[in-house]
Amino acid sequence: MAKRVKIYLKSSQLIKLPLPEEGLDEFEEELLSPEPFLTEVESEGELEYKDGVVTISYMESAATGLENCLTTLTFYDRDPGSVSLYRAGPVKTALMFCEGQRYISVYDTGYGCFEVGIFTEKCDNRIGVDGGELCISYVVEIHGSEAEHTELELKVKELL
Repeated sequence: MAKRVKIYLKSSQLIKLPLPEEGLDEFEEELLSPEPFLTEVESEGELEYKDGVVTISYMESAATGLENCLTTLTFYDRDPGSVSLYRAGPVKTALMFCEGQRYISVYDTGYGCFEVGIFTEKCDNRIGVDGGELCISYVVEIHGSEAEHTELELKVKELL
């Protein structure tokens, strides 16, 4: 049975792509600045536990740039350090986070697809059947070059 939960998401993304000389709008300048791009959002979603599998699902908001996307995090209770993220909607992807591991994934923006490498530096998962916290630190690589470093913190609390 699924439980309604409140989800608090906080991320810090440091973009490491080379900056073009001109032609950026205000949002692109902020995103590509040498300072981390910070995002904090609250959302409602569902947490389900069935047959040893924990699943957390929520709709992304415009604040994340992924409006109308359904994000689902899944992991086995016996292996909480391996977390899968699936995203469906205008942007589609499947990512795997496992500390010290690198995985290749395809990222579909709706305008085109490209491969990304995800190297997980830290995956501290303390989410159980009643909620908890997940902290992930990872590097996104495009064509073998580091493009972004992200610190992600997710808090899940059951709605009463």
